[in-house]
Amino acid sequence: MRKTILMLAVFTISTLSLIAQTEATTKDGKKVILNENGSWEYDENIKTEKSVTLDCSKLISTDTDKMTGKSSTSSKKVLMVSKNGGKNGFGIFLMKGSSGTIIISTQAVGAGGCIDDDDKMNVLFRDGTRMELVNNGKFNCKSKFTLYFGNSFGKKKELEMLRTKEIETMRIWTSKSYVEEDFTPEQGKELMQTIVCLLNNE
Repeated sequence: MRKTILMLAVFTISTLSLIAQTEATTKDGKKVILNENGSWEYDENIKTEKSVTLDCSKLISTDTDKMTGKSSTSSKKVLMVSKNGGKNGFGIFLMKGSSGTIIISTQAVGAGGCIDDDDKMNVLFRDGTRMELVNNGKFNCKSKFTLYFGNSFGKKKELEMLRTKEIETMRIWTSKSYVEEDFTPEQGKELMQTIVCLLNNE
């Protein structure tokens, strides 16, 4: 009888402690149990989601100049964001400079005119947040809009947004008008993943 009462008491305490616990997931995908008293512990019993390994060899490549010995890393291809085969829209090419600077070079086709050194890019992300960036490149009439991130150029917060948030729509202003295109989910993810690969490349 005593054993039965003792087992019943242990079962009741265990059940009550489970009710007071909350499951949570950390940023890196690990499952934890949050206790009512503020403590926490890893939950070894909950299966964590398999993390998807990004295959950067499909997105970026590193080339070495045989004369100078200097290497440069860039996206393997231009990301085309256009509904009509490139007559209007964007061609986006990413690079990593020798000092670690991330360079995003965008060809904005369809609005004519030139791009000045203070023209702007407006970005709308799928989560509803917005960002405005000013051209870091020089005045040109080749529809080229260039952005630099890192080192003396700063913009760490802006690069982090581009790395972690999917773009829905982009607009680049020219001297005559602007070019605007919507990104497909695949295009948005490709841009994010390419930035991640460039940042992780040593």
